[in-house]
Amino acid sequence: MKDELHINIPAMDEKHDEFLQILSLIKSCTSKQFLPLFSELIEHTREHFSFEEKLMDKYEFYAKTEHKEEHKNLLGEMEYFYAQAQKMPMFGKSYINDYAYDKFKRHVINIDSQFAMFLKERNIELQ
Repeated sequence: MKDELHINIPAMDEKHDEFLQILSLIKSCTSKQFLPLFSELIEHTREHFSFEEKLMDKYEFYAKTEHKEEHKNLLGEMEYFYAQAQKMPMFGKSYINDYAYDKFKRHVINIDSQFAMFLKERNIELQ
């Protein structure tokens, strides 16, 4: 992952790297592989967000409500584009190729970095 997207919380950086690996696979896959990989990306994102949300609850992150709302919106958007891609594959490919990375990058830089700073300020190390 690009250094600008590392938040220096290894457990979270690992999840972000995995997301980018799946996204890279989708961008270069065959038409037949597209929907299964898109579904895998959604499932990974669901698990990734659940992981973060459990941490926010455990450590009583002050902005957890807003962060969880952002997760809900991003996941809902992915699910919407996946459903549309089942009818019109180009619709889903447009989302993956033109928007998914930028949305991911914005989330990491603007939202996840805030949570990372919270964890670091409290000397919380994730296992």
